[in-house]
Amino acid sequence: MWLNVGLISVNREAFETIIATVPDFQPHYQNFLADWQGEDTPWYLAMGELAHYVVECYDRGDTSRYQQLFSEVERVLRNGDSEVQNLIWVGLLEDIQNIASHRSFGPDVFREWLGPQSLIAWDEIDRGMQEVAEWVSQNPRPGATASTDAITALPEVKDSKLRRIIEQMYRKL
Repeated sequence: MWLNVGLISVNREAFETIIATVPDFQPHYQNFLADWQGEDTPWYLAMGELAHYVVECYDRGDTSRYQQLFSEVERVLRNGDSEVQNLIWVGLLEDIQNIASHRSFGPDVFREWLGPQSLIAWDEIDRGMQEVAEWVSQNPRPGATASTDAITALPEVKDSKLRRIIEQMYRKL
């Protein structure tokens, strides 16, 4: 229990340090915390909320806070322990790539704001996803996979929360 509390504290500190650079995200964060009140905060899902926010800002043409945001992501990534690094890799950078893959601009538009450590993570995530896609294409299974079904059905999904979850979990290749 003690170790778990320590990780929660470290993850919360890392997350809050990063989001301090984007004050407009605060209402989203407060709503997120309210939704999870009384439960252990799922920091990977919190990072996913930030990833949606980042992609939505780009979609609106608002990149004014990106330099500060991604500089802080880089600093936390460089100085964080493996738990925090994984939180950023999987919870933020991978989710940005997945979510942006469903947009006309795609994920590569975010590369210009990434620092050296973030670029390493970004490229590693992308390489891993390409390997998965290659493996799936070489090892077809009868019927559709869950990700294929989810991505195929995405245009029909009316519920915005469900749509956000699908975009966050599955990359359009």
